[in-house]
Amino acid sequence: MVKEKEESYDFLGKLVVSLMSTDKLFTYDFFKGEFPVSDKTLSEMRRGDEKYIYQYVRLIRCILKYINLRVLMDEILKQIKVALTSHCDLVIATVPHSPHGAGQPEKWEVIMQWDGVIL
Repeated sequence: MVKEKEESYDFLGKLVVSLMSTDKLFTYDFFKGEFPVSDKTLSEMRRGDEKYIYQYVRLIRCILKYINLRVLMDEILKQIKVALTSHCDLVIATVPHSPHGAGQPEKWEVIMQWDGVIL
């Protein structure tokens, strides 16, 4: 049965605010040079108030390109499909990097969880 819940996109606003704070390079002039956007819209986005998803996506793509961070959407989609078909929760971890390679994650976080289902 499909549940009807009204979800907000506040998580995108929070992601944009975090990414905009990663480097002092990310000024209003910088973003306006990358794509057409007004100071008002940028100000709303910096506060996480902008409600237009396509603006969030444009800004996220721009920032990720400059900080050399890739989001592996194909892998995320594959893991979401596995979670859905197998009724499993989906977890994520931050893996520290060192000169000797990647280390083991200290903590795992559940990012998708079946509501009311205990497996």
